Amino acid sequence: MNSIEEFERIRQQEQEQQFELELQLQRNRTMSKHAHPTLSEYYTHMTAFVSLAIFIAALLTILNICIYLTTVSRLRRHLNKPLMIPSILMVSMYPVISVAALVTILVPYSWFMCHTAMHVMFMMGGPVFRTLLFRYVDSEQNYIKETSGQAVELTTPPCCCCCSCLPLVVPTQTKLCISRYMVWQMPFWQGSIMLVMNVLYYRDINLYHEVMLFFVPFLITSIVMGIWSLQITVRMITKLRGDYQLRKKMFCLQLVVMLCKLQYLFLYEQLNSFNLGGEYPINHTVYKQTIINILILVEMVLVSMMAQSAYRIPVQVQVDESNRN
Repeated sequence: MNSIEEFERIRQQEQEQQFELELQLQRNRTMSKHAHPTLSEYYTHMTAFVSLAIFIAALLTILNICIYLTTVSRLRRHLNKPLMIPSILMVSMYPVISVAALVTILVPYSWFMCHTAMHVMFMMGGPVFRTLLFRYVDSEQNYIKETSGQAVELTTPPCCCCCSCLPLVVPTQTKLCISRYMVWQMPFWQGSIMLVMNVLYYRDINLYHEVMLFFVPFLITSIVMGIWSLQITVRMITKLRGDYQLRKKMFCLQLVVMLCKLQYLFLYEQLNSFNLGGEYPINHTVYKQTIINILILVEMVLVSMMAQSAYRIPVQVQVDESNRN
């Protein structure tokens, strides 16, 4: 009887050990599927797909930089300094994003820092764009003087539904100051959050996955507030400078957060449904990030061309010269 019990106990221990071994193997396969390779492993086991992706990414980045240089050359010829500097800063976002996408393909482990760099472009672009809008009308004080207390609607995207009950607002210096703070909170608020998330990701990735969702509501609230204020400002300035393609310029700015943030996060999860790549080191994660960043590079070329078209207006220097003549 004792021998039978001993045999059952040994068999149960063997089954438990076998189960733990299978569980460990499954965990290792999952980790190898989603782990980032080191730089030496990445370039030692380079595949044809990754090599072709690097070549295409480099070409797209060079193309984006060429479009940017052409746009900057035109802005320097056609704009005076008060409008030229913020306009150049606005069109500079797209080559920087392209370089970040290229670096992600070249160094896969740096993807989160490069993703943060893309996010920073939108955070800093919001305040610069607001500054540019009011420089089109010289200043906030001059806008109030030109409009003579004309009321402004607050029902603009992305808050057009939930704010439909809000009354019309007459712009004053205090209200414009509140609008300014709604935009300027983005680089400070979101910058602090992204800094903390980067530290967590590269120091303790398990803790990062545990607390990541707690930061999402704060990021979304900050982005919505900033975009809402910018949309209201665009509507205000369009009444005075309707021929400056302000909505098109605003759309180019919004595409940064739509393509580099929302699309990035959506595809990052959706592509997990497909079995991409092979075994570690050129695994599923490498293929997934490569596909996403190639797509972003193509889109940034198109957005750069759209921004080049949007910033053709105004042609300030030629108008000033004709007025002097």
